[in-house]
Amino acid sequence: MTHAVPTARGLAAGLILCALPLAGCALKPPTGPDDTPSVDRIFGGQEFASPLPHRLLWRAGSEEFLSWRRNDDGHEEIWTEIARTGERRRLVDLTAILDALGEERAGQTAGPMGDVDMAKPARLAPALSPDGRTLVGIHRGDLYRLDLESGRAAFLTRGPAPEWFPTFSPDGMRIAFVRDGDLFVLRLSDGTERRVTRRTRTTIRNGLADWVYEEELGVTRSFWWSPDGSRLLFVEYDVGGEPVQTITDDIPRYAAVERQLYPKAGLANARVRLGLVAARGGRPAWLDTPRDEDGYLVRAGFTPDGLVWYVWLGRAQTRLELRVLDAPHGAARTVIEEFDPRWVELLDEPRFLDDGRLLWVSDRDGFRHLYLYRLDGTLERRLTSGPFEVRRLLDVHEESGRVLFVSNRADVRERRIEAVPLVGGGIVELTPRAGTHAPRPSPDASLLLDTFSTRHDPPRLELLDATGRWIRTVDDGRIEALETLELPPIEFRDVTAEDGTTLHAALIRPPGFSPARRYPVLVYVYGGPHSQLVVDRWAGSRGLFLRSLARRGIVVWWLDNRGTAGRGRAFERAIFRRLGDQELADQLAGVDWLRGQGWVDERRIAICGGSYGGFMTLHALLSAPEVFRAGVAWAPVVDWTLYDTIYTERYMDTPEANPDGYAASALPPRAGALQADLLLMHGLMDNNVHFQNTVRMIDALTAAGKPFELMVYPRTRHGIRSAKSSRLDFHRRQERFLLRALDVR
Repeated sequence: MTHAVPTARGLAAGLILCALPLAGCALKPPTGPDDTPSVDRIFGGQEFASPLPHRLLWRAGSEEFLSWRRNDDGHEEIWTEIARTGERRRLVDLTAILDALGEERAGQTAGPMGDVDMAKPARLAPALSPDGRTLVGIHRGDLYRLDLESGRAAFLTRGPAPEWFPTFSPDGMRIAFVRDGDLFVLRLSDGTERRVTRRTRTTIRNGLADWVYEEELGVTRSFWWSPDGSRLLFVEYDVGGEPVQTITDDIPRYAAVERQLYPKAGLANARVRLGLVAARGGRPAWLDTPRDEDGYLVRAGFTPDGLVWYVWLGRAQTRLELRVLDAPHGAARTVIEEFDPRWVELLDEPRFLDDGRLLWVSDRDGFRHLYLYRLDGTLERRLTSGPFEVRRLLDVHEESGRVLFVSNRADVRERRIEAVPLVGGGIVELTPRAGTHAPRPSPDASLLLDTFSTRHDPPRLELLDATGRWIRTVDDGRIEALETLELPPIEFRDVTAEDGTTLHAALIRPPGFSPARRYPVLVYVYGGPHSQLVVDRWAGSRGLFLRSLARRGIVVWWLDNRGTAGRGRAFERAIFRRLGDQELADQLAGVDWLRGQGWVDERRIAICGGSYGGFMTLHALLSAPEVFRAGVAWAPVVDWTLYDTIYTERYMDTPEANPDGYAASALPPRAGALQADLLLMHGLMDNNVHFQNTVRMIDALTAAGKPFELMVYPRTRHGIRSAKSSRLDFHRRQERFLLRALDVR
């Protein structure tokens, strides 16, 4: 499961609880045709989509940036814009260019595409040349080159095997990429390509991580150019010992089968080592990495002066080390070591400064903070401290000597941009406005493109300087369709758990709310690690869906339980070795708070959620059957032995080391406890939480004689609530089920 992102990473999830009015007190839905964000309006088109560009890239050495935008015809265009003045011009219609390239290949295909459909977006991201004039991207599995000024485009490769991760050399004259498990370098001047690694077995992947590394460790490209462009550092993954999960596409006359390398908890991972090879090819030098040690090579790269570094995480995930090699054939030395008897993880990539020092993020004192180290391992100073978290390290503004970062210091539910001097001193808040700031610094960190939103205001794009001074609004993010809606506000609330812990929650009241009535209640929750739903930011279509339910007269509620992010190490690690127990206890504390308000019909409470939220939904239905009347679980984990090594073992240890914890969290053996109406939904080609999970739940419920409803989506992966082919039906079906099961009219 990936970390949660503004657009998200990992198990997408939700938990929804509902309580409904007393019998005979039906709520009237709104009648206005334009003031209700219905399911069909929200998910049937692009009416409420943000107009902000979906990709931004600064052009190196300038105060100019590129933006990817869609025009009225749905075409993707690339624009260039001078940051300070706003002078903007369209460079190319990328959709038209790619369509034209595709016509060159009429009647041809890219051949066997392997796991193209399982690729993470980072594999497909275009690369911008150092001078900002040339783009190299991937279309139909091949690399194309696009001159942004002239609009001329041509394929660089034409073969059956797909290419991944096009990456410019420092001088911009060559492109490195992965094909068929090996690294290649292509010279742009004449198109000559050279294979620089030669794998000895088909189970070897050079420079290309397997699925579990990408999903759970955020690993993208696994090769790096040296600063002088003479060498490539790369990770070799030997996946020969990894088990295979089969996934079928049953639409063709004969089902197509995918064979996904997927190590489940307690089973074998890929073996990894770090290699260094000349950009012209040759025998690689294998560096001093713990190939025979069971663990994970989390990050790697070069320091500014050309030293190799990497981050190693042991299989138990209790010890993490940053190591540096002073010479390619020398021994690696440990510069920084982190240890936690529960688990430790890389919180941000180390940032190596030109003067030989580095910035490091650690939660060793209980909260994520910034530390400044020398390369010999000496801690020079701790830059931040206190009961808050540095959520993201941005960059160093060299002119002022300040580190820019994003934190929740003002409020755990917010994200603001702040700065602290490298020489030590107080933190300076750069963005005092409450809400969520997601900045993209310019190459020299003198400017920030800041995407800003609140729970009531959709994202807008603003330009700031390194002091936080507002320069101009780049895009106001106006969504015209929202202006006709009367959206109920989102209120923040706090709940006190039985042991005195404060839990943050959010509440949406229906229009015309009266405490004298008995309302349905909908509680939405993710519940799993790395998530935080109670945040002051725009929630997009998900938020509109919840507000549409509030418009139907339902009180909507969500709460961040222990195990979720943003509240410090102890809060997050409270779930260790017993997934589900503390999370459910905190969610039930939220339900108790709602009951105590006097406007909840306790006979009618439902719960809904997906992925980790699907696990939480079923866990709640089976553990507290007296509380819940109905539930919807989509893409649920039902047994943690079925989920992947890195995520599951981090929180649960292995099944051999923690058999009681795995047994306690397994849901099929408890199927007989089900009393609620239940709707199960799953994508048949889910390659994250496999359909196997729902099959096991179906088998157990059937054996126990428990009725339930089932919906499966062919050719659909994990994100069934956002996939174009399923999102409208998914939300219609969920809404209909909840309203019917709880007799809301």
